[in-house]
Amino acid sequence: MTRSATLLDSPYRGTLGPNFLHGYASASYQIEGGYEQDGRGPSVWDVALKDMDNGEEACDSYNRWREDVALLVKYGVNSYRFSLSWSRIIPLGGKDDPINPKGIKYYSDLIDALLENGITPLVTIYHWDLPLELEKRYGGFVASGEAQERLLEDYEHYASVCFDAFGDRVKHWITHNEPQVFSMLVGGFLSKDTFDMNTDRWVLARNMILTHARAVDLYRRKYQSTQNGTIGITLNIEWCEPYDDSPEAIKAAQESLDIHAGLFADPIYLGRINPTIKALAGDSYPDFTPEEWKIIRGSSDFFGLNHYSTRWCTGKPMGDDPTRMKTFFGGTDQVTEREDGTPIGFRGHNGHPYTVPWGFHKLLHYVNDTWVKAAGEFRGRPMSIVVTENGFAGQDEADQSLEVIVDDARRQEYFESYLLKLVQATREGVPISGYMGWSLLDNLEWSAGYGPCFGVTHVDRKNGFVRTPKDSAFYLKEVFAHLTATKGASTMKA
Repeated sequence: MTRSATLLDSPYRGTLGPNFLHGYASASYQIEGGYEQDGRGPSVWDVALKDMDNGEEACDSYNRWREDVALLVKYGVNSYRFSLSWSRIIPLGGKDDPINPKGIKYYSDLIDALLENGITPLVTIYHWDLPLELEKRYGGFVASGEAQERLLEDYEHYASVCFDAFGDRVKHWITHNEPQVFSMLVGGFLSKDTFDMNTDRWVLARNMILTHARAVDLYRRKYQSTQNGTIGITLNIEWCEPYDDSPEAIKAAQESLDIHAGLFADPIYLGRINPTIKALAGDSYPDFTPEEWKIIRGSSDFFGLNHYSTRWCTGKPMGDDPTRMKTFFGGTDQVTEREDGTPIGFRGHNGHPYTVPWGFHKLLHYVNDTWVKAAGEFRGRPMSIVVTENGFAGQDEADQSLEVIVDDARRQEYFESYLLKLVQATREGVPISGYMGWSLLDNLEWSAGYGPCFGVTHVDRKNGFVRTPKDSAFYLKEVFAHLTATKGASTMKA
């Protein structure tokens, strides 16, 4: 493809430094398959997607993980973010339930292979695949009353099993991936018939925060001094730009950021419940106890950020019957086109994402100014942002010929424009220590199936799961070789 070689120009050489983590991300249910292999127990997704595109085979990474590692080496990365399957490690999920040694071995072998190839693992403990048995026992993350403590104990125990088994080699832990999006999937898909938007969304949010905090507190008390790792959480934030200068649009944009980011970031980084959340939830979101606040505030060693795109907030009511998903972002309309039809950016698959690099630039500064600086002051030492997901899916890419799929010009343009804004932000003083592209493989995108293709690697699921690199993988290899002073594995300082 023809493009400006902006990021490869000499002034950008070494901009990010030798310790910058760069690689790709994935998630267990989305790539592993092997859903009944070697003692894995069912997760809630095995049931929810039974008659749809599902993860029973996914990308068959449970059996082809060596191929995945070889791809990472070929792509020149120094890090790889992946998640652990709770039900593969503890098939029934509970603190008194048996541990599956074959599940432990699978991840242990993967971690060893990564390290042998100079690739630093970033490990997500929970990326949405709740053991089905815990959903049956107490409603999973919507557990309340006495059942809530069972959830907290089960999650803390699961985390301890992970720390014990892998913590000698894993130095970068993420407790939860995108708790707000998980809430949306529970309320809008997994439990849509029973989920009460007025109460359950707040119960779930509190439980995500508390399980995160309990795991971090455990790690810091029992493991961090000897294992010398970092631990935190990853939040998904889409930038919300006021549609115009009206007070309504400005207010709506801020409230949207509060609802899907401040809901989790304010307690963890600022030690408070976000004011918009207080007003919206009322008594349905009671304050945390003093004991809980002690382990919640400051419970992240970095700011894990997933980001894909930007929307305009109009400040106008959504209409008579907004979808449940939309209400998770506030009560006003959000659009991606001007009234004259001008789009906010180049449109990806079914509108997710649009290529809007200026929104990413604004977001990086907002995250730093709103949470990272304050958290660093509270900790008494600087904190950095780690971009743990960012990527692009072309419209109907899955239906194209392999030749067209490999020549993924729009994905390369997306990566180039977003990384240019990342580099610009670092030069302006925003501390950023890592970037993980989503995703390594074309994988299952949950209830959206295999239609959205975010991977830098095509997977032919009909013909032996053959993996074919796309041009974007080699473009990013060249870019990061240029942006980092030296190649190789690195560490992310707490």
